[in-house]
Amino acid sequence: MITRRAKKYSGYMDAANREDTPFNVDILISEVNKPINKSLLRGVLGSFKILYGNGEYLLRYAKELGDPTLEEAWSSLRVASSLLDLALKTVEPLDRDRLIREAFDALFHAARIASMVYLSLDISRWGLIKRRLPDPYRNRFEEFIDVLHVKYFYNGDYPKDKPREEFSKWLRRVRRYINDIESEIAEKKGEDS
Repeated sequence: MITRRAKKYSGYMDAANREDTPFNVDILISEVNKPINKSLLRGVLGSFKILYGNGEYLLRYAKELGDPTLEEAWSSLRVASSLLDLALKTVEPLDRDRLIREAFDALFHAARIASMVYLSLDISRWGLIKRRLPDPYRNRFEEFIDVLHVKYFYNGDYPKDKPREEFSKWLRRVRRYINDIESEIAEKKGEDS
């Protein structure tokens, strides 16, 4: 929600999450002209619906956002590895599970960012990205969606007995994916100059 002056957060939550609401609602509040985290904004632009107003402020933020970078994808890979390391040191089962799932999702996020760079898209909706990617990237990205994002992150259905080995396998695959995209982009730039 973008507003001129934010009110108390609990009031927004009470209005959006009535007892008869058939689904959960997350509310993010930003005041007009206050900066929004780029990663968060990409997520919002990937799945939003204007309920009130004409969307002019969201459009303004989107124009200021700029394109994602491959460095952001590499950063997501580093964060994914850090999350897994932390998870494997964690004793509490629920915390460990959550961190492992987040680590797998950070791998997916890295592939999504690299795909956005390849397509010169600033919208992060993975369904749209998948449809626009050419083969062989489309098939590889679809597998990242199905396994890393849906099966492992959402459903928590990763190999519980060997998370390090499974993570390492997918880390190599995502790293290779980003490298392939980076090489193709560099090759295209070389041809253009």
